[in-house]
This record gives sequence, structure tokens and C-alpha cells, in this order.
Amino acid sequence: MEFPSTVPPANPPGRRRPGALLAAAALAAYAVLLLLFMDPYAGGSDTSGYLNHARLLYSGRVHIPFRALEGLPPEKAPYDVYTPLGLKPAPDGNGLVPTYPSGLPLLLAAAARAVGWVGAAALVAVAHAVIGILLVYALGRAFGLPRAWAATGAVMVAASPLYVLYSVQVMSDVPSLAWVAAALLAAWRAGDPDGPGAGPGWRWALASGAALSVAVLIRPNSIIALAPIAAALGPRARRWPPLVLGGLPCAAFFCLHARAAYGSPLATGYGDSSYLFSAAWAPPTLAHFALWLPVLFTPAVLAAAGLPWSRSGPVRARVVIAVWILVYLAFYSCYAPSHETWWYLRFLLPAAPALVAGGLLVIHGAVGRRCGGTAFAAALALVLANGALLTRHLGVLNTRAHDRTYPAAMDWMGAHLPPNALVAAWQTSGALFYYTPFAFFRWENLDARSFGVITAAAQRAGRPVYAALFPKERGAALTVNMRGNWTQVGTAGIVTLWKWSPGPAAVRMIDGSTMAGGIR
Repeated sequence: MEFPSTVPPANPPGRRRPGALLAAAALAAYAVLLLLFMDPYAGGSDTSGYLNHARLLYSGRVHIPFRALEGLPPEKAPYDVYTPLGLKPAPDGNGLVPTYPSGLPLLLAAAARAVGWVGAAALVAVAHAVIGILLVYALGRAFGLPRAWAATGAVMVAASPLYVLYSVQVMSDVPSLAWVAAALLAAWRAGDPDGPGAGPGWRWALASGAALSVAVLIRPNSIIALAPIAAALGPRARRWPPLVLGGLPCAAFFCLHARAAYGSPLATGYGDSSYLFSAAWAPPTLAHFALWLPVLFTPAVLAAAGLPWSRSGPVRARVVIAVWILVYLAFYSCYAPSHETWWYLRFLLPAAPALVAGGLLVIHGAVGRRCGGTAFAAALALVLANGALLTRHLGVLNTRAHDRTYPAAMDWMGAHLPPNALVAAWQTSGALFYYTPFAFFRWENLDARSFGVITAAAQRAGRPVYAALFPKERGAALTVNMRGNWTQVGTAGIVTLWKWSPGPAAVRMIDGSTMAGGIR
């Protein structure tokens, strides 16, 4: 005969730990903060490119016609003059196709069916941001960090101005982190089917393959995450068939989409980017990483360099983390843009879970149990304060205010321009293609002679010529590439709207002043 225990269970059913409730409240507050500053607009090349691609997939297409000027088809017009930012001429000549990968647009298109386009941008961005933080915590626990230390790692990522910046925009960097992290967590459990929270190994391997394939759809070079996944799976050959099987559906979509858009099942919209990679970039880029990684993720990440000498956590965890960090550093240290500015460390975001987990494992091994609750509270306060100060200093939450200019300018044009207007654009070209039906041309691809060809064709077609320009564009646009008689007709945010007319070259400002030969 058995008697019930008189000792209550550690966590009775229906009861939650105070820490879990606090974490849930913090995540909810974080999500609200991101929503308050969410920038859902089709703006520059990246955001307009993803949203235009999503619209195409939503309609079941990958090709869209040029908005060409009558009498001047693309093959007779100046090179690339009808191509908005974020799209490119189709290799087979069938209109325009997307430049950017299909993974994020697929997620946006699916979300748009439920919540509309503005809601889709917010839902996809914020959901990936929150899930990414949870996965950082889960990976920290899987790699052997105590709860408080794993939570600290999650806060280090969440408070990073880099993570915040790419959580409030329609960008692929944070979704890449989330799906790569999910693939690694599943691979870890597949390689250790008897570990805590694990189930049948083949199911976790299947899930890892599926998650990795989504990451590759979002960003094709996420295939480099296969290296740490292989380290996590270990030598068990039976885990590889389900891993491959899990990736087949997305791989099939990738090939079908690539063939339809670019003519080859393995092509991407980026084309041949090999010229951007060189070992010569490694020294300055690694120095740039060493400068900015401790700024953006706290100096604790530098401790990850001590992994080969640390005895903290399982050996397998240290190997997986080291491989994860090394493949991303090696790949992006040879990529030319990586060292140009701090926000290009966004390419390393998929390795952020490894950087923080590796650094914290080494520190945990060094200090052991000497960190009490007071020390952890102080550390978390410092991480949050540092993140908040840097976020403010770097202007991370200003993107919404800036990018609101794009739809405002498009609304102005819709209200004031005739339907047959022909608009000169560059930075606004992707937004113009997304928000309006106007025909347009890219002014930066013109010189004085080719601009004359455009205006002559516009006059024959009875189309008035306008321009939508950001401040940095005006000088070159109005007095060099499109030298002519321009009159300012409106303003939307920092974008100015101009109308061209035949006559001697002059630039007339909206305040009545006239400038020729240059513009401030």
C-alpha cells in the first residue's frame, strides 16, 4: 500500500515560479516597446525589396512588368533606368524579379493574409525578436549554463542596440538568428536524445533540417550553420537522413522559385557576389568586430575566446559554440561591407547566441558559485542600462520617424500628381513601386544626354515629369544628371517634390528663390 508524500512538489500544478512570471512580463513589455517603435514601411532598398517581393508571392508571381515610358522600352532606354531598388531585370527579359531571398517575403505574405500588410510587418518582426530571445535562453541552458546565467545571456542579446535596430524593421537579420538558433537547438537535442527535454533523436534531426532550410530561404548563406549543426549531431550517421528530409520541402521551393525567377534552380537574386569576398578584408574586419562586439553585446562576449582553455560546461557544448562562432567570423571577415560601419555587424547576429553563451560559460567556469543574487541583479542592471544608453546614443529607435517620410511622400504624390505623371527617383524608387502606380525612372543612371532622351519621350507621350528627392540627392539630380528647368511643388517630410518643364536650366525653390548650377 502506497501513501501520498507529505512533501509538496517543488512546482505544484497550476503554480508558476515568480521568475517565470517576471520573465513573461518582461518579454511582453519588450514586445510592446518594439511595437511602439515599429517601422513597417517600404523604404530603402532592403525594406521595399522584401515587401515588393512579398506582394509578388502573395499574388502567386515572381515576375512583374516594367513601368516603362511609352515609345522608350527598356531595351532602348538607358541601362537599368526602369528598375526600382530591391528588384532587378529578369534574366529572360520578362520584366522585373526580386533581388532579395524569398524566406522573409514568404512569412510576410502569409501574415498579411491574416492581419494586412502593416500588421504583417509588425507581427513577423516582433514575433521573431521575442522567439529569438527565448531561443538564446534555451540554448544557454542546453549548453550547461544555470538559469540565471542563461537569462543573463538572453538579456545581453535583447538589450543590444544591434538586435533592437533589426527588430523594429522589415529585415532578415533577426529572423535569421531565430531560425539558425532553432536549428542548432534541435540538432543539439538530436545529438543527445537522452538529455533533458529531449525526445526521439530522429524527430529533433527532422526539426533541425526544417529550421535550417527556412534559415537558408531567409538568407542563403545560412547554409554555413550546417557546420555547428554537424558538431551538435555528432558522429551518429542515422541522424543525417532525417536532417536532410526535414530540409527537402524548403529546398524544393528554393529551387522552383530560383528557376522561375532567375533561370537556374541554384541561382539567387544577388547574382555573382564573389567579387565582394577576399581574404584581404579579414584583418580590418576582424579588428572592426573586436571593437564593436563588446560594445554591442557587452565585453562578456570577448571571454568566448577562452573556450579552448575552459572546463565549464560539456566538452560537446564548447565544441559546438566554437565552431558556430568561427564559421561566422571566418565567412564575414572576408566580406567587404562587414567593416564599413557598426550596423553591418548585423551579419553576425545569427552567431550571437553562441557568442554570449560561449562568453558566459568561460566566465562561469572562472567565478563558479561566487556570483550571488545581488551580483546578478547588478549585472543585469548594468546590461540593461548600457543597452538603453547605446540605443539612445546610436539613434536606434529613430527609423520609424525617418522612414515614415516614404509613405508620406507617396501619399502626397497620389493626391497632387496627375495619374500619367513620370517620376524621377532613386532612394524613393522602391517605395514608389510599392505604394503607387506611377511610372518612374532612376535619375542616377542618367547623364545630360540620356535625360534629354527621357524628357523627349515623355513629351511625345504627353507625360509631365516630376522628381521625388531626399536632401542628399538634390544637388546631383537637379544640376548634374537632370540639368534643366525645375520648380519645387511640394514637400513631404524631408522629401521634396519637383516638376520639370522645358526651358533654360534653373532650380526654383518653393520659397520663390532661384538657384542655378548648384543646390544646397
